[in-house]
Parts: sequence; C-alpha cells; structure tokens
Amino acid sequence: MLWSRSFTPAASQLASSTASPVNSLIRDALIEGKTAEDHYEKDGYAVCWTFFNELELIFVVRPTSLSGLSCDQPYSPVPPISFGHQPQVAYQRILQLTYVDDLLAALKSVFVKLFEPFLRSFVTSLHAITAGKTAPAGTPTSWDFLQAFKDWDQVFDRLLKNFEDKAAQVRVTNITLSPFSPT
Repeated sequence: MLWSRSFTPAASQLASSTASPVNSLIRDALIEGKTAEDHYEKDGYAVCWTFFNELELIFVVRPTSLSGLSCDQPYSPVPPISFGHQPQVAYQRILQLTYVDDLLAALKSVFVKLFEPFLRSFVTSLHAITAGKTAPAGTPTSWDFLQAFKDWDQVFDRLLKNFEDKAAQVRVTNITLSPFSPT
C-alpha cells in the first residue's frame, strides 16, 4: 500500500485488520477473480476501484456501511481512501456519496500525474530485479516513499474538499428547486 487515509479511529482500526474491506477486495475479487466489476461489497461496506495498468496500480475508495448503494450512487461523509499497487475507494453502503466515481477518477489522474516518474522508475527496477537483471543505470537502489509522497496529503485534502463543496452545492440547489418551491 503506497498511501492510505482513515477519518475515524474505528475506520483506521478496521483498515489495519484482516477484516478490512480492502483486504477482502484484494483476496476475493482481485486475487481469486470472484468479480469482474469495479465495485465490491463485503460486510456492509462498498469498495470501488480502478486500475492504472502501466504502473501496476490499483486505486481504491472505501467509504465508511451497508444499505443498497453502489459505487455510482450517492455517499456523503468522507471515505477512507487507499492507494496501493492498486488504487481503491471504499465506503459504507448506508451513506449517500454522489461523487465516488468522479473522486476516484480524479485521484487516479492527479496521483499518476504527480508521481509517474518516481513510480515508473520503481516498477522498472522491480521488473529488472524479478527477471534477475540489474536495474537500468541511474535507477535508485532504495526508495523513500514517505519523501516521494510527502505532499500528497495536502493534494488529497484539496481534491476531496472540492468534491464535498460541489456535492453540498448540489444539495442546496436541489432543496431550493424542490417541487414545493416557487420557480
């Protein structure tokens, strides 16, 4: 896992446990191939993900419980987010988060744009080592992920805030334009 964020102590504890929806996604959906979909539900949690195959990444969003929600449906509280060698998004199915798919796409786009050179070099060196070759000249021999991703928290916070603000504005507009309001 390259980066992860939890917004509550309970979410943080769940994320680090074997019962984590993200761990279940990896085990059940990705490794065992039990789903071809871009979303996964387990124990009341919905997890949405997307691949960036060139860098062998999966982005995942895991919003926070369950009640008939898919990744393209609404959600409102902030989701726990993870980026691994496969990006991810997961959220509680009871929540209504309308922007999960757009958030996931934006996170993927910005993350790749900011970190592609570092990640491409890392993946290239992994492939070389796995093949029993030496890494290309100029390739680092150690990888400081904390340093490489040091500014990502702030970038993530701005992206998330933009999506939350847009969703709040849509809610206000929808309330203002309800059928009971004069137009």
